[in-house]
Amino acid sequence: INNDLANTLCEKSKLIFRGEQGHRGEHALEVQLPFLQTILKDFLLVPIVIGDQNKKLIYEFASVLESIIDEKTLIVCSSDLSHFYSKHQAAQLDDRVVEHINNFKYDQLQSDLDGKRCEACGGGGIVALLKAFKYKNEYNAKVIAHTDSGAITGDDSEVVGYLSAIIYN
Repeated sequence: INNDLANTLCEKSKLIFRGEQGHRGEHALEVQLPFLQTILKDFLLVPIVIGDQNKKLIYEFASVLESIIDEKTLIVCSSDLSHFYSKHQAAQLDDRVVEHINNFKYDQLQSDLDGKRCEACGGGGIVALLKAFKYKNEYNAKVIAHTDSGAITGDDSEVVGYLSAIIYN
């Protein structure tokens, strides 16, 4: 754990705090960690869970993130998209997320998440990440893969949506 960076994040906002409770029921880190260990080998990390997805918190978190991002920063944001809709319904919901990421439209993504026009359990993290990098004015976003669980299971009646995206300059 990069304790110095974790402490800096907490010092920059009264809304960000250190704790373990948020990680108890969240599995994103255990899914991402083996990949990071394989690719990066030796690294420090700050695992973050965002429980409250309200706009004020997400935008403040984005501001704090923006203040610590440098050319050596790698941020991995993990989230499922829509859950348990037909393949067709899921595609309609998830396509909104894809469009907003590709166009760096964090405000519209936050609005659509709030209005239930799309879904992402980690949507606040996606919004914060887009907003943090948007502040830098030199980055682009691109969805590089988009699918759903039906592609593996063959059951298109109730799928979970997934995508991979990158932010680059």
